Amino acid sequence: MNAPTAHAAAGSYPIEHRTSTSQPARSFRVDDWFRLPTATVEIRRNGTYVRTARVEEATPDSRMLWLSPEGVDSRILIDKLDGYEVWIDPHQLYYIPSQR
Repeated sequence: MNAPTAHAAAGSYPIEHRTSTSQPARSFRVDDWFRLPTATVEIRRNGTYVRTARVEEATPDSRMLWLSPEGVDSRILIDKLDGYEVWIDPHQLYYIPSQR
């Protein structure tokens, strides 16, 4: 018999492979921005939270990336030289392609 799965909107992981923790996962800073398209990330500037967004595209040199528009936030281009940092939840690593 097949393993039970959660609702399709929640993903297709078998239920027994999902884990639930009482503490939130710790995010970490990512400097290789070129690996991030399709990932949902947290953007910080000079250590201050700016927004959470999905990465639409990144330059091959990891200097700039486009954030997808969501809700009232428009599509924007951010640049590392302006003090932006990208932080990611470890669970998002599953969605990042291994080769680009």
